[in-house]
Amino acid sequence: MEKKDKQPLVSVVMATFNEPAEYISQSIESILHQTYSHIELIIADDSTNEDTRSTIDLYAKQDSRVTVIRESTRMGIAIARNKCFQRAKGQYITIMDGDDVSLPNRIERQIAFACDNPDVDLFGGHINIINENGNVVAQRKYKTSTNGFLRMFIFRNPLAHPTIFFKRHIIDEGFFYDIDYKKAEDLEFYLRLFKNGFHLTNMDEFLLNYRIIGDMQKKRKYDNWYFNHKARTKNFNWHRPVFSILSWCISYIYLYVPSKVVSLLYKKENNG
Repeated sequence: MEKKDKQPLVSVVMATFNEPAEYISQSIESILHQTYSHIELIIADDSTNEDTRSTIDLYAKQDSRVTVIRESTRMGIAIARNKCFQRAKGQYITIMDGDDVSLPNRIERQIAFACDNPDVDLFGGHINIINENGNVVAQRKYKTSTNGFLRMFIFRNPLAHPTIFFKRHIIDEGFFYDIDYKKAEDLEFYLRLFKNGFHLTNMDEFLLNYRIIGDMQKKRKYDNWYFNHKARTKNFNWHRPVFSILSWCISYIYLYVPSKVVSLLYKKENNG
C-alpha cells in the first residue's frame, strides 16, 4: 500500500434505522477494519432505539473517520443517503447498510477495479447471503459481461445495492436518489444514470455478506413492484428502445405475478 495521503479518499455512506446494536457494530467494524484505510464513514442515523444510537455515537467518538448526521424528524433512507452524498469528500463513494458485513478487502479490491477500468462510472459485485446469526446460507452472483448485465437489467435490478462503488463526479453532476421512488430509489438511480450515458457494470468478486431474515419476498410487496414499473416508465431510453420496451413490459407483468412465484425465483437465484 502507498502512503495514506497519496491514496484516493473513499466515502462510505450508511443510512441506519434501529438496527440491533450487534448488527450495527459488525457493520461499522467491517468498514473501519478494511485493508484499505483511507476512508471516511458517514452515517445518517434515523434511529429511535437508544442502543443503536449510543453504539453509533461510541464509534464516532473512538474513530475520527466516522461522521454522524441526525435530524429532528425522520429523514427516510433516500434523503439520508443524499445528505451523506452532499457531505462526502471522497474521490469515490460506496454504499453500506447497517445490518450487512463488508468483506475485509472489499474497498481495496474495488479501488483496484476502478483504477483498472477508468471508463466505468459505477459498479457492484457479488454477495453472500447470511442469516440472523451471520452464517452464510447462500450466494448471489451478478452478471459481469455487457450483454449479461443488460439482460439482467431488463428483468430486474442488475446491481447489489450495498456493494455499489462510484465516482464522485456522478454526485457533482447532480445525480442523487429521487425521493419519490421509495423502495425502488436505487433502481431508478441506475436507470437514470444508464439513460444519461454512464457506464455501469459488476466486478466478478464477492464483496459483502448481505443479511436476510425470513422470506425476502415479504420485503418486496406490491408497492416495490409499482415503483419499479414507475421508475422504468420515467427513464424510458429512446436510444435503447428495445431494452426499454421489454423492461417496461416485464415490470408491468411483475405487478401481477403471485408472491409465491417470486419467492421461488429468489430462492433459486440465491442457490436456496
